[in-house]
Amino acid sequence: MTLPIKNGWFGRKRHIRLYMDLSTTCDIRCVQCFREAIIPPPMKVTRAQLEILEREVFPYIERLSLSCTGEPLYLPIFPEALRAAKRAGVPYVRIQTNATHLDEAMSALLLDEGLSHLGVSLDAATKETFERIRVGADWEMVTGNIRRFVEMRNARRRVEPEVSLNFTLMTDNCHEALPLIDLARDLGVTSISYHHMIVERPEMKSHNLAYDPPRMNALLQSLREQAAARGVHVSVPKDLPDTITPWEGRLLEEPVYNGRCIAAEDSWMFLIPDGHCFPCLNLRDRFTLGNVFTTPFRDIWYGESNQAFRGEALRNQCARGCDHCKAVLTDDTGHELAYLAKRLTTRSATEIDRLKKPTSFPADLSLPTAAVNSL
Repeated sequence: MTLPIKNGWFGRKRHIRLYMDLSTTCDIRCVQCFREAIIPPPMKVTRAQLEILEREVFPYIERLSLSCTGEPLYLPIFPEALRAAKRAGVPYVRIQTNATHLDEAMSALLLDEGLSHLGVSLDAATKETFERIRVGADWEMVTGNIRRFVEMRNARRRVEPEVSLNFTLMTDNCHEALPLIDLARDLGVTSISYHHMIVERPEMKSHNLAYDPPRMNALLQSLREQAAARGVHVSVPKDLPDTITPWEGRLLEEPVYNGRCIAAEDSWMFLIPDGHCFPCLNLRDRFTLGNVFTTPFRDIWYGESNQAFRGEALRNQCARGCDHCKAVLTDDTGHELAYLAKRLTTRSATEIDRLKKPTSFPADLSLPTAAVNSL
């Protein structure tokens, strides 16, 4: 098993993929978001902590995501975080954003500082559906921001940052999955990532297409075909089996996932804003590998907990503490656990999450049956 070494040490190269958030906050409310089920504890990276990351962590990183679950562009510390990553020599830096703050000045900063990839979560191809799903975002502003960014990048005769769109497949927007391909071409975007919705609350099950495999598979095939015809690269989930194996419903006490662990294979590390590290975000309820603001990152990576987890995952395809891989569905796409948030399946995750007062999945989200069944 390879281990991280700073460039220039013994001829070895960096290879860790670090996924992190600078803050636990977001400025819009999306109906499929985990924030509809839990309240994340308020956390943010300080400037003093960013200096530690630049000095002690970023020099080991090959691919860095500066945002995973929070919105980065409206944070005052974001520009300095991007500069810190580039000063530390991180060769690939990406962000995921809702693009509400991707104005001309921010676009220029991303281009000037050498961002590698800009992912924009869109989830729709029309104003009506977009503003119903992504509450607080403005369709004209977001699409205009994307278009301007691509134009500014092209004016510099550059191919980076690559721009991609994200689309969460739900019964409520599936009729716009195909039109998004033409919208992407119009905006100058050449890549789209489609993915399943994770059920954050039981009442969200009826909005998840994974429970209707024939319909989902027909849509996935249409996406592949239309994208190929339009010259747009798409990432789509694997086809589903004819039926989904249901979860028994009892909270798991000691979950174990037997299958490929992409987090171990690709040397992932997840870092939350308070400095705690985890092999994967789906293991946050089980154990922390250490805190980068109090322990050298090298000691965390080489530490017994991290090496034991990765060793077992790589040798035996056994990820202890994981109920099912939700980040990348590689082999077993036919089990309900793949689409359920861990707080619904595992006792430790249920206990660690601070639940909001239960509310219903927005009743006005559902579209007319004719539109939903128009595949």
